[in-house]
Amino acid sequence: MREHEVPTHVQAEDRVLLGFTFPQIVAVMAVCAISYGAYRYAPVGPSEVRMALAAVLTLAGIAMIVGKVGGRRLPLVAADLLKYRLGARLYVGSASQLVRPEPPAPAQPVKSGPGRLSLMAKRAGRGLGRLRKNRKTRKNKERRNGRMRWFGKRRGKDAGSGRRPDHRAETLQSRNRKPRRGMFALAVVAVLAAAVTTVPQSALADGHEPWRDEIDFEVKEPVEGRRIFVEGLTVSGDRAAVTLRAATELDIRVRAFGGPQGTWLRFWGSASLAEGERIDYSLPLHGPAPSFTVSWEDSLGQAGALTFEEAQLPYPLPVVEGELCDLRMTSLGWTPGAVSGVVESDCAAVVEESIELQTVAGHASVTETALMDAEVTAVTGTVSAATGASSASVTFVPDGETRFRLAVPAGEAIHDVSVDVSLEASLRIPMPPLTQLTHHPERVEHITKTVNLHRPGDSDYDSETVTVTCDDGADSSAATTSSATATAYAYVPSATIAREVTVAVVHPEHIKAETVERQPIAGTRAETMALASAVGSDDPFKALVLPEPEPVDPPAEQEPADGLRDWFEDMGWEWPW
Repeated sequence: MREHEVPTHVQAEDRVLLGFTFPQIVAVMAVCAISYGAYRYAPVGPSEVRMALAAVLTLAGIAMIVGKVGGRRLPLVAADLLKYRLGARLYVGSASQLVRPEPPAPAQPVKSGPGRLSLMAKRAGRGLGRLRKNRKTRKNKERRNGRMRWFGKRRGKDAGSGRRPDHRAETLQSRNRKPRRGMFALAVVAVLAAAVTTVPQSALADGHEPWRDEIDFEVKEPVEGRRIFVEGLTVSGDRAAVTLRAATELDIRVRAFGGPQGTWLRFWGSASLAEGERIDYSLPLHGPAPSFTVSWEDSLGQAGALTFEEAQLPYPLPVVEGELCDLRMTSLGWTPGAVSGVVESDCAAVVEESIELQTVAGHASVTETALMDAEVTAVTGTVSAATGASSASVTFVPDGETRFRLAVPAGEAIHDVSVDVSLEASLRIPMPPLTQLTHHPERVEHITKTVNLHRPGDSDYDSETVTVTCDDGADSSAATTSSATATAYAYVPSATIAREVTVAVVHPEHIKAETVERQPIAGTRAETMALASAVGSDDPFKALVLPEPEPVDPPAEQEPADGLRDWFEDMGWEWPW
């Protein structure tokens, strides 16, 4: 059984559980107890609030226990900060204590002597001489005492008796006797390393590489070629539909950035793709300078990234307001060999039209420029799109979507797209009534008319009494009288009597106005608008041809230890394993 000795002079604390030392475990238990007490007995409301308070206390306590700033524990840092904040910051002594009683002594010149390289060479030579002398003395003693020691430690006389405590005691004593020799060897190695590192590069022989302190490992040559390609990019509103295709087996991570400075992370995603496999992403676009990055790592352990920036993304899409129609580009995208877009229109039903309108005619004429509400009966037009040497014209679709497609060359580029829209609208303009004026001079007009008069009917009567005296003798007292009454009755019936009447009418000079209704008139209006944007494209897809993997050497087969052990015993050597 092999023996191991654990050094006790190493300044390292024992890690007992989950990387915590004993004091840290005790501190964590205390923090957990305080957090549980806060959750159980704190009078701060519902259980959710107390649970959040306990979680905050737990996280803060663990951070204070395991956290470090500049290699120092957080409690020590907090104590230093508190001492700095609360302690005095001014010198409290007298000003005379800050004044030197005498000027400082001038610096003495350094005596010339051997350089550092000469001193290190001398010390290295002395150390190597002592090492050779000690080795020669030790070999002479071994030759006088017995056989030569080649591997391991030389067996003593009691080696075959199996007394392991004696051997252990001898090992401990030998270890106690050799610290100077080991320390001297380490010092010699350190001096040689310092001498090598201080040798200037010009002193090295031509064709030889300088010594390196790093671990020697072989750096593989990078495999040239594209790993990831963008095979489609379409921006619609505030989203970008991106199609990615892998040229080899990859692990990709997609990130979209936005914000005022274009540095806010708005989207994150990851996927694993096989050779030739496609994947689609819908990425948010935000801020004045959005962008997205696709980072990859292939099966060879190599990594890289592909970035589409603001100039390659048509965002925000252009919008233009017109008198006849409002236009906005709702979609613009690139696919291998083509750029396609969609222009959406919203046309007005009524527009204001300026016309020369006659309002008064006849005795006087009045014409003025009027702004009338004209009804739009139809809108026709043409949408002309162009990018580079490619152009296309399509019929305009009012109150709908007009799609266009342009052929573009393959390869990585930024395609500037311009869209010109020519519109013509048919108008129906309602006309207000026309006022017609007629002049009449002064004249006298005799008008004869028959007047029917009604005579009402009436009746009346009159009566009168007559008395006659009859003389019957001489005596007048004996005379008699007689009377008689006469009555007359008159009656006039009612009647209608017609009479002719002539009247003279004087008409003064005047102007007579009459309104005349008019029919609507037809009109046309033309309008031209322009939209402009740009979209980026990527190189055509090409599969990556990876080199053949280097053959892996089979693991070396170990020779059974039994044969070597017997051979070591036959040679009189001690088996070291």
